Order: sequence, then structure tokens, then C-alpha cells
Amino acid sequence: MARMIPPSFDPAVTPSPGEREVFQRLRDDPGTEGWTVLHSLGIALHPRQIQGEADFVIIVPGKGVLVLEVKAHLQVRRLPSGEWRLGSQPPSTRSPFQQADEAMHAVRGKLKRPGGGAGAVPMTSAVLFTHSRFAVSGAMEWHSWQALDTVAFRSRSIAALVTSVLDAHRMHLAATPAAAAWFNLASAAPDAGQADRIIQALRPSFEFAEPQRLRRQRMEHETEAFTQQQYEVLDMIARNRRCLVDGAAGTGKTYVAVEAARRFAAEGQRVLLCCFNRHLGRWLKEETAGMQGVVAASFHSYMTGLAQSVRAADRGKDDFYTRVLPEAALETLMEKGEPPFDVLVIDEAQDLMRESYLDVLDFAVRGGLSAGRWLGFGDFTRQALYDSGGEGMDILHKRVGELPAFTLRHNCRSVPDITFYVEVTSALDPGYAGTLRPSNDRQATNLWWSDAEEQQRLLADRLTELTKNGFLPEDIVVLSPLRDELSAAGTCHAPRWKGRLTPLGSARPGSVRYGTVHAFKGLDSPAVVLTDIASFGAERERTLFYVGASRARDELTVLMSRSARPGYTKQVQEAGRA
Repeated sequence: MARMIPPSFDPAVTPSPGEREVFQRLRDDPGTEGWTVLHSLGIALHPRQIQGEADFVIIVPGKGVLVLEVKAHLQVRRLPSGEWRLGSQPPSTRSPFQQADEAMHAVRGKLKRPGGGAGAVPMTSAVLFTHSRFAVSGAMEWHSWQALDTVAFRSRSIAALVTSVLDAHRMHLAATPAAAAWFNLASAAPDAGQADRIIQALRPSFEFAEPQRLRRQRMEHETEAFTQQQYEVLDMIARNRRCLVDGAAGTGKTYVAVEAARRFAAEGQRVLLCCFNRHLGRWLKEETAGMQGVVAASFHSYMTGLAQSVRAADRGKDDFYTRVLPEAALETLMEKGEPPFDVLVIDEAQDLMRESYLDVLDFAVRGGLSAGRWLGFGDFTRQALYDSGGEGMDILHKRVGELPAFTLRHNCRSVPDITFYVEVTSALDPGYAGTLRPSNDRQATNLWWSDAEEQQRLLADRLTELTKNGFLPEDIVVLSPLRDELSAAGTCHAPRWKGRLTPLGSARPGSVRYGTVHAFKGLDSPAVVLTDIASFGAERERTLFYVGASRARDELTVLMSRSARPGYTKQVQEAGRA
């Protein structure tokens, strides 16, 4: 049974019933064991045509190579004019034997090039008329053994037919003085090595990957380009002085917030763009550098800049950030009298819903929260990780009443599989309306561990695999619900990664960043490894899982304890029934 390349016959590409039958018989005949057959071999450098094709190139160890042309017409004629007419086709001066011979010479020419593997391998051509009789004696234009008709096809095995052609060709070479310099009848060419080189020369196997630099550029372009589709919401919020923009993780809220700040600044407005998360605040500052009129920072960083007179002794108090710092910042704003900003743009607004924070924001914008111009962006149902004293969004509505609200529904951060994974594991309701990025044919990966040692090994192996798959260490972030000193990354002692794992905020080139889910909230990364998932059931655990998993743009790996598997499975099953 021959090795067929390709391994199956596609009638949509090659409708010929003759070729289909030849393909099947070559594939299934026990006498073709060890043979290799190339079907429908394209010939880019054809002696007559712009692009040619060989129906079959049959490589028989110890015998030679046969280029076989298959004709399945019910009638074959050569007219008195010398033209050939096959079935109902228009007459042609080019015979089937010329067609086969030209294809054979094109193949031979390819194999004679360096590395082609032809050497002293006998090669010839033949024509097989699968559905018609063909018996022409004494022809001058072809050897009798090069013509195979339906009688021979039906009465003999395909292995016997091909072998008879190659044996006859070898006898012809032995009787031809010009071939004596290179052909010996006792030769067993092609041998296994020659056969492999012939196959590689004619139909090589290959695998190419997208260059890493271009891959990174494409991924960044996809994210930025598709985020631009979310900017249509700006046309709506421009008509409202105060409004909320709601959206699940990855729907482009932060990018819209930055664009809104840019547009307001372009109108000559003074803009405060702020958020709760320190790392996100640093990113916002970098992203808006050069935007005249925009001050971007985490909210606590902004308050610290105002409250220069805070005593050192107060900094150690438990309520320093929730009471002492806001009071000091508010005092400075009240002393200045004039609010420093015309517009507030608040990202991850759900995390700033505390009376003391709203007091500061109220005095920071001209007209205050009730009459001033501001936008609040957030995931108001699933991403409130930070303790706001239980006050929530209600305290905002008590101050300003009901607000116009708009919703972003399309995920523009993550590839489809990650988007689906986040939906299923987090019970998003409503879920995403779709994802705007194309698939990268990768699936989110769950890796299960029983103890810390196994999780350490899995983490190290996964980081190595990701870098082998083209991700730079800087593209990868390891997140955990635990503090750094307790997390898998923070305690990793794997030799190949020890020293190459650095905390968020102090990362260096060639290192993988790690930190808490809290610290990375609002940000994203091409590849995310979520670790230390010890249980899966409580609402806060699922919220942390949702925030962590939704940070991934292109690759997501979750390291989860086997003890968490029942809760995880239950969630997935419930999502499947929803």
C-alpha cells in the first residue's frame, strides 16, 4: 500500500473519475508497499504552459520514477489532420504522450538541481486511458509500453502495470549507448535516501511561523484598531455632561476614557483622568504624556500631590487612605477656591465609590459632581475588588440622581477563545455581544496541581513553553489572588526562572512580571498565567478569577488546585445549561 501525498483524494479539486480510481488502487494495492505517490503535482516551471501539472509522480524503490498522465475519456481519436480529440474536447495538436513527456522533463529538471536527488534514477512517463481501448502498433512517437489502456487497467493490478513500464524503461536504457555512462541495469536506484530527497525536492514539508516582531505589531494593531470601533460611544456621551459607561472586562473602557480625555483637552478643557489602581494610573500617565491639559494619575497619587502637609505620624494609621489623605486633599482644594479641572474622566469608577473620595472629586471639578462635566467608566457589576465600605454606586446616585448610562458589549481585548472562557467561568450576565479580534487557534489552558511543589513545576514549564512559542518574557505576566511573598511566582525556585521573575513595577528587560490580581486590575498582557486558584465557589473567589483571567489578550493559562475542580466544573456545567 503506497504512501499517498496528499493522503486523500478531493473530488472537488480533481473531478476526474479516472484519477480517483487510480488514486484508490495505488493506495490500496498490497503490491505498492514502500512506494510514494505524489498526486496533482503542480509544475511552476513548465516547458510549454505558464503553470502545469503532473497527475501522478510514482516513486518506486529499486525501479525508478514514473510520471503518469491519466485520461478518462470514453473515446480517443487522432484525426486525419494529425490532431488529437479526446472525448468531446476540441481537437489539439498536442498528444497525451507529449503532455506526459513535458511533465516528466519538468520534474527531471527540478531533480537535477543541487539537492534534487535524481542522480542515476531512471525516470519515464506513460499515459493511462482508464475508460477507452488504445492499441496502436509500431507508433514512432511513443514506446508501446508507455501506453496503458482500459483492458490492461481492468486485467492487471496497478502495481504490475507501473512495474512493467519501469522495467521496460530500464531495458530500453540498458540498450541505449548514450545511457551507458550513468545507468547500470543492476542499479537499485532510487534507494531510500534518494526517494526521500526526491519527495522533499518535489513536494517539501515545511512549517513557517509569523516572525515575532511582526506578530507583536499585528497583535498591538488588532487591539488598537478594534478599540477604535468602541469610540462610537463618544458621539453619545459628548451630548451628556455627566454619564456612566458600563462594560465587562476587555470591552475597551480604558481606551475610550483616554480618547475622551484627549478630545476634551483638544477643546481647551483642563482634564483629570484618574483611577484607583496604582499601576493603571502609571499606564494612564504614560499614555497621555504630551497631551496638553490632561493630568493622569491614580486617585491616591493625585490626592498625595495635594496633601503636602500630612504628618508622618498619620501615614501609619489604618484609615490613612480612606479618611486622613482625602481630608487633607479636600482641605487644599477648599483653600484654593477655584476647582482645578473642567472635566473629570474616571476609569474603574466602581472602586472609588466612597464618600470621602467623592468629596474630593466634587471639589476638583468646576460645577461639582451634580452640575459639572464628568464621565465614569466601570464594570459596575463584577469588578469591585477594593473595599468601599459597602457604599457602592448608590452613594453616587444619592448625590447626582439618575445618570445617562451607556454599555460597551463587544470584547476588543481578548481572542475569541479567551472571551468565551471568561464568559463561561464567570457567569457574565449579560455576556459579551461578540469579540472583535480574530481567532489565534489557541485555547485557554487549565493545569491542575495537588501541592505547591507541583504548581511550581507547572509554572516553570509553562513559562518555558510560552517563550518557546514566541512570547517575550516582557509579554508574560503571572497573577495571583495571594500576596507576592505567598504566590507561586514569588516563591518560585526553578533554576531556569529564578531571578527572571520580578514584581510588578520593578520589571526589567528579559524578566517576567508577577503580582496580585488587584494590582494588575485595569491592565492587560499578551500572555497571562493565573496561579494559586485553590478553590472556586465563593463570590469573591469568582470575582478575582474573572478579573485575573480577563487580563489576557492572546494566551491564558490557569493553574488550579485539584480541590477546586468540583466548583469549577459545576460553574461550567451551569453556564452550559444557561
